[in-house]
Amino acid sequence: LDERIARAGALAAQHPGSFTYLYVPELDGIGHRAGWESGAWTEGLERVDASLRDLVRAAPQAGVLITADHGMIDVPASRHVLLDDGDPRLEGVADIAGEPRMLHLYTEPQAADAVAGVWRAADADRAWVMTRDEAIAAGVFGSVRPTVADRIGDVLVAARARVAYYDNRLDDRSPQRMVGQHGSLTLEESVVPLLRAGAYAV
Repeated sequence: LDERIARAGALAAQHPGSFTYLYVPELDGIGHRAGWESGAWTEGLERVDASLRDLVRAAPQAGVLITADHGMIDVPASRHVLLDDGDPRLEGVADIAGEPRMLHLYTEPQAADAVAGVWRAADADRAWVMTRDEAIAAGVFGSVRPTVADRIGDVLVAARARVAYYDNRLDDRSPQRMVGQHGSLTLEESVVPLLRAGAYAV
């Protein structure tokens, strides 16, 4: 991290008026492994914060904008919703994609409305359930071209409670060890700060 911070600062100082992009994945990785409410995440945040101060010092004439690509919610294993064979919510579902907090359900032909109805009856208290058309109409994905619309699941399950949905039929269950989660529409996951420093701070 220190080396990348130094390189970004040097490039910004050498090329006035340029746009220099620096991605710092360390904090995200800690959050997924240990959760953002952990001591490890707090220590990681303090390290990133200190390094960003070094960046501002390295290029004092540059404007620095600091933001994140998403927020995060900690979901303990006790809050996992495991989908197994025989679960009525899987009836008519051909494939599952997306994130544990934003499932994309690809259904059998003509089954989307029925699948959405089953999920709403079972999970309306902890998830927003939408068909693809409803999600597009609501602007969940912004402007969607018709040529790419079918990449979106036929039914979307967006967690609003502190839960994560996992297909428990998969052989690889290592993703279930992840603590920090994101991908849904809650404020904690979708609203991120934008900090200004250097020349942008005045």
